[in-house]
Amino acid sequence: MNRPARFAERFATNTTGPGAAYATVPYNRQEFHNPRTSLGAAGHWIHLAAVAAPLVIGEVIKDPDARWRALRLVSVGAALASEAVWTHRLSKERQKDEQSHAALEACNDRCR
Repeated sequence: MNRPARFAERFATNTTGPGAAYATVPYNRQEFHNPRTSLGAAGHWIHLAAVAAPLVIGEVIKDPDARWRALRLVSVGAALASEAVWTHRLSKERQKDEQSHAALEACNDRCR
């Protein structure tokens, strides 16, 4: 057997540079976890506002009861806004699918 004698020589296949650990992966590896991009920029801003709201509310509102009420309203408002953006996205996708289906049907009718 003709193996290199040194450990470093045996395992020297692409050990430096970006993606060295994933040299055999055929796609670019996603560099972040749990992205808030499925709803685009609107989803990002809704999430950012929902996360930052307790900090802002805690500084602005000093009455504990009013602060608690505002925190609940912000969390419900953020959930409603997220659902509205998601529903709008699904509506647009459905319209696009219907248009594609209609175009396909028109093409099938012409080809017959």
